Amino acid sequence: MKKVFTYITALFLALSFVSCDKIFDNLEGDLNKMSEDDLTSSEAGLMRLLSVAYQNIPMGAFNTNDQNTLDATSTHGATYSISITGFWSYSQMRAVNKLFNQIQQAYEKGAISEQLRDNMLGEAHFIRAYYYFGMVRAYGGVPIIEEPLDDKYDGGEDISGLLFPRKTEKETWDYVLAEFEKAAELLPESFGANSYRANKWAAYALEGRAALYAASVSKYWNNAPIDNSYTAVKEKLTYMESSYANAYYNKCIEACTKVINSGVYSLHGGTSPASVADAKKSLQELFVARQNDEFIFGRSYELGQATSTNGFDYGNSPHQVHANGSGWQWGRYSVTLNLVDAFDDYNSSMGRVDGTVKTRNDGVENHYVTNLGIQGESGFDLNADYIKYNDPSEAFANKDARFQAHVIYPGCTFRNTKIIIQGGIIKPDGKYTVYNDDKADLGGKTYYTFGGQFESDYSGFHLMDNDNAGNWYNSGFGIAKFLDPSSALLYSTNPWPDIRYAEVLLNYAEAVAESGQGDKALAKKLLNDIRHRAAFKDDIELTVENVLHERRVELAFEYDLPYTLHRRRAYVFGASNAERKRSLVPMVDLRGSEAKYILVRANVYNGDVAMNPNGLYIRDYRAYYSGVSNPEKNQIIKNPSQE
Repeated sequence: MKKVFTYITALFLALSFVSCDKIFDNLEGDLNKMSEDDLTSSEAGLMRLLSVAYQNIPMGAFNTNDQNTLDATSTHGATYSISITGFWSYSQMRAVNKLFNQIQQAYEKGAISEQLRDNMLGEAHFIRAYYYFGMVRAYGGVPIIEEPLDDKYDGGEDISGLLFPRKTEKETWDYVLAEFEKAAELLPESFGANSYRANKWAAYALEGRAALYAASVSKYWNNAPIDNSYTAVKEKLTYMESSYANAYYNKCIEACTKVINSGVYSLHGGTSPASVADAKKSLQELFVARQNDEFIFGRSYELGQATSTNGFDYGNSPHQVHANGSGWQWGRYSVTLNLVDAFDDYNSSMGRVDGTVKTRNDGVENHYVTNLGIQGESGFDLNADYIKYNDPSEAFANKDARFQAHVIYPGCTFRNTKIIIQGGIIKPDGKYTVYNDDKADLGGKTYYTFGGQFESDYSGFHLMDNDNAGNWYNSGFGIAKFLDPSSALLYSTNPWPDIRYAEVLLNYAEAVAESGQGDKALAKKLLNDIRHRAAFKDDIELTVENVLHERRVELAFEYDLPYTLHRRRAYVFGASNAERKRSLVPMVDLRGSEAKYILVRANVYNGDVAMNPNGLYIRDYRAYYSGVSNPEKNQIIKNPSQE
């Protein structure tokens, strides 16, 4: 069939998520130069087809969507929005549906064995399940198509054979889970220690994630209800109800149990680190190289080349220690104080205590200076009872090992360099400067607003008004997760861990806590195993609140929070000055006999009251469902946001 790669793009809009990432680094070749007979006559040909299908999985590798939540921000923005990776590509769905036929053709030609055929069919089911997972979480119910439709269209005006109505949202979720089940039944337990192909346990792990998503949407749909005057709601295309939830929670529990009971995976570094330093080391290792004990499924970037499209390290390293390359992209990922406060502290017995960063002796930690740095409008009180630190890093000495491993903070050491993040100076006479170059002398030493004389000397708060020149954190913190702690890289080689064992444990714990089903004692143990890996020695109770807290800090920056807020319908809605991204601004205080440092709680500059008077919020519940692709041309019902 000559139209193997001829997609019906004139009729359907193909929103492809193709990248140059090499899922299988040893597979090269231009598919367009190969006939279908070539591709189905050898295992290598089928592997090329599989590689393309894998590349289009909407996993959102190394994206920055956490910056659309309150936990992080772009260095030059304060976006707050429902933004999740979706998928709507008829062409790619046609390709994966055709893959089923091509695998069977290869088997009938004797090019592959029966076992290999079944394994590859399992991969095709896995990929199709993931495609539909990307669709349903973003759009609700979608058309379910399981055949290439080549024989349904002859190139003429009659396109009736290509038109499929949308299924309900529940039917689509059920289809996703059934496809992952089929995949798990056909897939082997392993394709090899370092393979990036989905195995049986990856299918069950993703089924658990999808089932938890469906359960959460069901239970919490009414937290952001959409009026049933919209056709899509009336037809249940964008509609779930709480009565569905427990069955999906049970599906999650069953799928996760299979991964847990397999004995294949464990938490990297174990659950009894000798020290916080050891815990930090294992947590860093987890994200700078593949660790097979915890890595279940993800994407490879082993080539470390421009074609890998992964300049995450280059774009987000601190200003003081970044790779040299064209562009101005470093320092672009700022972590907010909102998240930093959420990381617990250790007490003297290595149990958890509230990790709110201590800035004042009077304990007032809920006051945020608005418009800090805007002349005459800041409301900053120089004489408030601020703690005077010898170095800003002292405020973070007892923080969770996950914070220490994954967040750049004022005064920390990263790549053998002390990272200077400072935004202000209080001069000996009591006058102060914030966010602008200034200096003053004390004891024969010169001190500067940003902690250093030259731009290369510091990593925070400089040139925040200039989107084209500034590469300094605007919140007081940056991301360290996924960055190589020893050297700056132009192109990262670490893989993207789309799902790892810690998430499976958290998914199990959340499903049990939410539904009351499953083994509560086991769920509590698994929840605490994750904490113990981070050097905590106490146990916490199994509650939904505790599970969500651990998800937030354990999976920070891994694109889990946007999905968690989305599935639980927990994004902030309505105007509120209380919903803002917060920063921590270290200032050197020269009013005494020696320099001290105070830490000022403030709004992130780009999201402060002067720039966003009504706060950061979302105005319309319909935003939980993205607009479907070409509804008129495809003759399908629109989503509420499109009516």
